Amino acid sequence: MGVLPVPADATPWPTNTNALLSRTAFVELAYPKKAWAAEEREMAMRGFVAAVQEGWDNPNGSQQAIRIVRFAHEDGTTSAWDEVMSGWERQYRGSLLTDSVIGAVGWSSPTLDSAGYAVAEWAVAVGDWLIFADEYTAAPRDPAPAAKMLLRKQYDRLTAVS
Repeated sequence: MGVLPVPADATPWPTNTNALLSRTAFVELAYPKKAWAAEEREMAMRGFVAAVQEGWDNPNGSQQAIRIVRFAHEDGTTSAWDEVMSGWERQYRGSLLTDSVIGAVGWSSPTLDSAGYAVAEWAVAVGDWLIFADEYTAAPRDPAPAAKMLLRKQYDRLTAVS
C-alpha cells in the first residue's frame, strides 16, 4: 500500500506484519474491544479494502507509526474521515491543528501521558485512502511537528504512486 519504510536506524515494532491487515485485524488494532462489533459493521458498510500499520522506535527514544486505510470508494473514506473528525472535535475542542497545504488535521498533547509520552496524531483523506501519522516522545515537548512531517512524507509517497 505504499507505506514508508521503517528508517534504517530505527527498530521496527514487533507487531509490524509487513502485510495488509484484514478488516477484522484492523478493527482489533485500532479500536477498543467494546467497539469491535460496531466498527466491523461500519468498516464493511464503508467498503473497507485493506489497511497497514508500521511503527518503530527511533534512536532518540521517540516512537512513530503510520496507518493507512483504503476503501473501495471515496464515500467510504469520507464517512470514516467524518467519524475521526467528529471524535477529535469532541475530545480536543478548539485545539485541532491544520495543514492547509495537504488538507490534514491533527492534535497534540505535549504533556506526558500515563505511559510517559507526549503524543501527536495527524490524519488526511486522499481519494479512497486515509493516512494517520503518530509521534510519541518521552521529552515534554510538542510532538506535532515530527508527526506532521511524517504524515507529509507518507502523503507524498502515496500520491506519487497512486
